[in-house]
This record gives sequence, structure tokens and C-alpha cells, in this order.
Amino acid sequence: MAYLIDIDGTLMNASVVNEGAAEFIKDINSDGTRYLLMTNSIKRLDVQKNRLRSVGIGVKDNCIINPIVAINRYLEGKGIERARIIGTQDEIAQVNVEYAESDAEIVILLDFEKGDKGYRDLQGILDEMEKGVEVITASISPYYFKDGSKTIDTGAFVGLLENVSGKRIINFGKPAKAYFDIAASMLKEELKSIYVIGDDWSTDIKGANDWGAKSILVKSGKYNSGDEDKESPSILINSLIDMKRTHRTIAST
Repeated sequence: MAYLIDIDGTLMNASVVNEGAAEFIKDINSDGTRYLLMTNSIKRLDVQKNRLRSVGIGVKDNCIINPIVAINRYLEGKGIERARIIGTQDEIAQVNVEYAESDAEIVILLDFEKGDKGYRDLQGILDEMEKGVEVITASISPYYFKDGSKTIDTGAFVGLLENVSGKRIINFGKPAKAYFDIAASMLKEELKSIYVIGDDWSTDIKGANDWGAKSILVKSGKYNSGDEDKESPSILINSLIDMKRTHRTIAST
């Protein structure tokens, strides 16, 4: 048995720890239960660890998966050594292959906004796709909210490139199967024994259900009344305080 546990909205909201989160992680650290903390953020893992530790959540090494972790595993599995990467220098530095402007084996889409990427970059990516170069992405989210307004996100460009090229771009963020498959390989656990814990029905719960794992929806973060009717979880809990009893029940079955 193992857990995949969402970070933002489930364990914490912004810089505030959620009820029962620190205690739950402490319990599974103590009893040796395998787990990964999951996020769609591509911030460095040490940044994520420091955020968690600052609110009292003790994090073991190598227990966080995000899209770049998943991408690195994918690249390693395919033996890829050179990639053209769309993102900031800090983001590019997290990818474990040589950065290449030309003759790249793959194109990786991380972030268009911070580096102010535009038309020339999109046309260059399309040219690579026309040559048969694979393109993968860390996100298919078309927008996010900043200061109350919609801001174009990486997924908007993914959609554009797919529409023009007629080719599929594999996503390595939630709720994609590729993301969860790599999580399972890191957990070294059978799919039927993995429980995905999250607050978002559309990514955490739907992703888990489509993947074939068991899902636990927490009434925190993004949760709104009735979300369990949009995508039925295996288990519905009010907060992570309830995970103490739920964990004992799961572990005993």
C-alpha cells in the first residue's frame, strides 16, 4: 500500500498548514508507509521541501514528484541526452539533459510566460514537430488566475501546436496517465494498492480514477460542495484529521 498526496490545497493552503496534515505525514513517516507528495508546480524540489518544513511537515528525501521529475524519468528511460527546453534558466537547469538550440532529440515545454516566449519560438517548435522531433509538456492548463484575471498558460500553446501540427504532445503533469505511471514506478507499488489523496476533483480524483488507482477526496483547498458528484472518489473525508482512522483501516485490509 502506498499514497500519492497532493501538496497545495491538501497539505497546505499558500503558507498555512491544513488541519491534520503534519500529523498524517509524521504517522506515515514513522510506520514506513511508502508515499510521494505530488504537485504540478515546477518550482525546484528544495523550494517545495522548505515550504513544507516551514509549516511543520517533515519531508523525506526523494519523496516529491512534479512534472520535471516525471520528465527526467521519461528522458532517462528513452536515453535522451539533448533537448530544446522552453522555460527559464532556473527551470532548464532542473532537466537532466544537455540544453540544445539545434539538433535536439526532443522539445520540452515548461514555461512561456517568464521568459516572454513568442511567435518565433512557437514557429521554431512547429518546425521541429514537422521534422518528426517529439514535443512534450509539463502542463496542459490553458490559463491560470493572476490578480483575479486570466493569464495565458503553457497549455494554450500546447493546444495551438497540436491543432496546427495534427500531432499529440504528451503531458507530464496531473491528471495525465504519464505522470501517474512514473509515480507508480517510483513507489514500486501495484496500481491497485495506491491511494491518491487530493482536494481537486478534476486533477487528483479524476486522474486517479482514470488511471485505475483508489482516490481520496479531501474537503479542503479547491473542494466545493458537490465535487464528489462530478467525479466519485473511493473515499470522501472532511480533513486530513480523518486520515488517521482511514489510514489504519486501509493498512489493515
